[in-house]
Amino acid sequence: MECNNENWVREPRAFSPERRASIRFALTLTIGFTVSDRRVPVKTGKGSTIDLSSSGLSFTTDRPLLTGQRLKASIDWPVLLGGKTRLQLVMSGVVVRADSAVVAVRISRHEFRTRRVGPNTGSPYG
Repeated sequence: MECNNENWVREPRAFSPERRASIRFALTLTIGFTVSDRRVPVKTGKGSTIDLSSSGLSFTTDRPLLTGQRLKASIDWPVLLGGKTRLQLVMSGVVVRADSAVVAVRISRHEFRTRRVGPNTGSPYG
């Protein structure tokens, strides 16, 4: 898999003292997620990232989510580790803003994991 930066990465937004305007990279990547909430049954969904930082994520979603819901999400990262190994960004957090199609999540934990190559390489989160 080669990284074509024209499709995935745009320049970070200009600096601003506003906390939510901190440097974020506008990445358009496919995201899979699982909602784990006591109020509703476990459900999965998919979407596309709008922007991403180490503490926050906004993305479009194929289903409505509620503020306060906890979710786990995964993104197949567009760059290979050592040019050979697929990576997946796995994160968990809480929905802090939601409307019918766009969600903002405060990330509480994130890590990169290596992905297996073979028949079972699907996302663990849907």
